[in-house]
Amino acid sequence: MNPPASCTISVKRRTLYLGVGLCIGLGSLVGLALYQLLAPFLLATDSVGQAQQQLRERYINELSQAELEQAALTGMTSRLDEYSELLSPTAYARLLNEAQGTFAGIGLAVGLQEGFFTVLRVLPNSPAAVGQVRSGDRITSVDHQPVKGWLLTELVDQLRGPIGSRVELQLRRPAIPSANNDADEVSSIIDVSLVRAQVSGAYLQARLLSGQVGYLQAALCYDGLAIEIYDAIGSLSAQPLQGLVLDLRDNPGGTLSCAVATVDLFLDSKIVVTTQNNRSDDRIAAQHSYHASTATPLRQLPLTVIVNAGTASAAEIIAGALQDHNRATVIGSQTFAKGTVQTLLPPLANGSALKITSARYLTPAGGSFDQEGLLPDKVVSTNDEQTIIAIAIAALKQKAAGQGEQEKAQNAPK
Repeated sequence: MNPPASCTISVKRRTLYLGVGLCIGLGSLVGLALYQLLAPFLLATDSVGQAQQQLRERYINELSQAELEQAALTGMTSRLDEYSELLSPTAYARLLNEAQGTFAGIGLAVGLQEGFFTVLRVLPNSPAAVGQVRSGDRITSVDHQPVKGWLLTELVDQLRGPIGSRVELQLRRPAIPSANNDADEVSSIIDVSLVRAQVSGAYLQARLLSGQVGYLQAALCYDGLAIEIYDAIGSLSAQPLQGLVLDLRDNPGGTLSCAVATVDLFLDSKIVVTTQNNRSDDRIAAQHSYHASTATPLRQLPLTVIVNAGTASAAEIIAGALQDHNRATVIGSQTFAKGTVQTLLPPLANGSALKITSARYLTPAGGSFDQEGLLPDKVVSTNDEQTIIAIAIAALKQKAAGQGEQEKAQNAPK
């Protein structure tokens, strides 16, 4: 028996209403899910836009969109970690030039120590060396502008400039404690006026020590350092060297490629360093290892590396790789502990560029020196140069003797 027509219509209508209700309900659920997914982004974008509008309308001075964008980008990077930053177009160009080992400036390596911009190293024959600037001096003003609150890149930008231009520095020089530790010793304020010059080839100093031992002091890790080290070793003496002292004290680091190429001079076909990130996606591998090649020209040369608290980043990679593989004896004091990778991203539309922390360095043995530093094989507490060199040479002799015994064992009849 067929149902009455009204009943059929009622059933169809109920089905239609149910279908429409399901569509509306499912649509609402999907819409709610999308909103929950996108809400943080939408709210964040909206908040940034609102803040920019409010600043344009109410700030004491008129602000351009470019100024607000720059401030927003700076704020985003400065809150990430101490090494991520937004580079101005000038700072970006400076970093590219520095990676090549040449620049126009006054010849200082500067870093933050105890919250102060401190001279870590004065390059020989540079304007700073001629002006009697010393390691340990704290820079308090540049061209009569107090530097408190500046970023390190802002300070370096002010120190760099056209060749022949002048820069005025005010330095606070810590007092040298007297023999009786006089409590009345105070720091002194020093004003210096320096003329900027082209500084190139000043990062590597070479000389021949007694006993046919070479001494190389590398003040920075830059592309081309490995080639300069190899050439310098060849020019030190017509006779084969009996050993090499590689001094990385106060070397603030530089490029990863420099570290790998430098280690490759002395190490054969082994891991130099591994980078590790904490990302969960598959676009970037969690770990990537960099290896030395088989083209190792100095694999048998006895080697000692000197480090201190100013040895950082790429310089720590060099010391850590040679130490972990027992290729060199590392002497000195605990290193700076800067064990993170900074990646320079392509320039933005306004010419600035992001330099962000992208991974952590691991030594060949799998250890991280970030926040901890490297502990030398032999700790040397003195700052006396002659004593340090004597200890380095003694370590070389011991290393050479060990290599000789190892070669005898390998060549012995089996």
